[in-house]
This record gives sequence, C-alpha cells and structure tokens, in this order.
Amino acid sequence: MAEQAAQQPAMGEEAPERAIAIDMVRRGLIGGPVLVGVCAGVWGLDGLWSSGYALGLVLVHFWLAASFITWSVRISPTMLMAGVMGGYFIRLGILIGAYFLVRNTGWFETLPFAITLFVAYSVLLVWETRYVSLSLAHPGLKPQGARS
Repeated sequence: MAEQAAQQPAMGEEAPERAIAIDMVRRGLIGGPVLVGVCAGVWGLDGLWSSGYALGLVLVHFWLAASFITWSVRISPTMLMAGVMGGYFIRLGILIGAYFLVRNTGWFETLPFAITLFVAYSVLLVWETRYVSLSLAHPGLKPQGARS
C-alpha cells in the first residue's frame, strides 16, 4: 500500500509525462501553423485542411500517450508496460483509422497529410529534448532557471 502511494503524484504535483505532453502540444500550436501555412501555399485549401487534420492528430497522439502512461503508472509497473505498448497500438490504429476515414473525401490530399505527420512528430520530439530534464531531482520539464 505504501509503495502504491509513493508512485502516485501528490495532489498539487502534475505527472511529469503529462507536463511534457502539454508542453509539446503548446509548442505544436506555436510552430504548427507555419507548417500548415506552407502546405496551404503549395496545395491550396485542400493542403490547409489536410495538414491541419494531421497536426491535430499529432497533438492528440502526444496527449493520449501521456494519458495512457499517467493512468497505467498508478496501477503497477506491469500495467505501465502494457499500457505503453498497448497504447502505442491503439494510437497507431487511431491514426490509420483517421486516414481511412477521410482519404476519399474531396478536401483530403495525402502528401501534405503525410508530410505534416512526419515533420510535426520529428520536429516536436527534437524540439522538446531541449526542455526535458534528465534528472531524478526534477523529472519531466527542466526548472525555468535551468533552461539554456
């Protein structure tokens, strides 16, 4: 019982994985419109909608990943591993389903959708590495004064 209580964050604390995901979503909302604008410039309104759709999926993907981890870590280490792996397949299924849901609509363009998925995932993950603390003293995001 004491071990389980030690694993759960205190009432005022936010789970580190959730703080990182929220920070990634915030950064995606800052940088994402640039990518959507480029796609709109090349493919017109269809590129705008396709790129915006992909960006939304990427941001939801990061938020869901953190939610699966936050939920499963409170249960047990085994559930954490199952939640991470199972959550990955669920999120991958959501991405595939989201593609098949709109692929035959008049506004959807595959190339800006795919480019946005790849670029948004890659850039957000690399961008976030500058702000993640690799210290057990401050899990999650680095303290404000430590950012360089």
